[in-house]
Amino acid sequence: MSGSSRLYDDPELAAAYARVSATNAANAAYERPAVHALLGDVRDLDVLDAGCAAGEHSAWLAQHGARVVALDASEAMVRLARERLGELVRVLHADLTQPLPLEDRSVDVVLSSLTLHYLEDWCAPLREFARVLRPGGRLVLSTHHPFMTAGDVDDYHAVRLVEETWRGFGAPVLVTFYHRPLHRIVADLLAAGFTLRGMHEPQPTAEADVRDPKLAARFRTEPGFLIVDAESARR
Repeated sequence: MSGSSRLYDDPELAAAYARVSATNAANAAYERPAVHALLGDVRDLDVLDAGCAAGEHSAWLAQHGARVVALDASEAMVRLARERLGELVRVLHADLTQPLPLEDRSVDVVLSSLTLHYLEDWCAPLREFARVLRPGGRLVLSTHHPFMTAGDVDDYHAVRLVEETWRGFGAPVLVTFYHRPLHRIVADLLAAGFTLRGMHEPQPTAEADVRDPKLAARFRTEPGFLIVDAESARR
């Protein structure tokens, strides 16, 4: 997570990302609606938002009756989330590559939205997610779909660092993240003790056509994000 935290610790970029992702098609009309539909009723559940950014998912969770703990490795994002969420959500500065500051079996759901693709090694965070989940608890994570990054690597079957230039945030921003093949995603989840409930390739909402018709058309024929629904061991 260190690479992404350094990137988003730039206060200007963090603020720009928060502003853009609040309303753009990829986040607001593609990933978030699909994740919320999959989560379903969260009333009275203890939820960890692992990689909360500026708190879009946390705000929705709290508004729908969940008790939320949110964390992010970026100090700038933590500040933005705290400013937005106030007393609704407990927001912590924490790195997913390190042990989580939560007790064993203390949450019902872990949500990790578009965060794990910044990490080369998923084993440590997935084990920590399994540790803090109650028996039979759910992990819902979204990440870059391997299809989206396959053309940028020399070996689909390997974990490879990918570079991408983001525009629309002021000056162009060079972002690095990892291509991860589907079999590796599944293997890491199983190794951490999770049982797969489903793997989803969402479709853009009608609102995406309004916000970005070109992106919406692309994501209707080419998956951009993958959403994984998994269950912790019933121990």
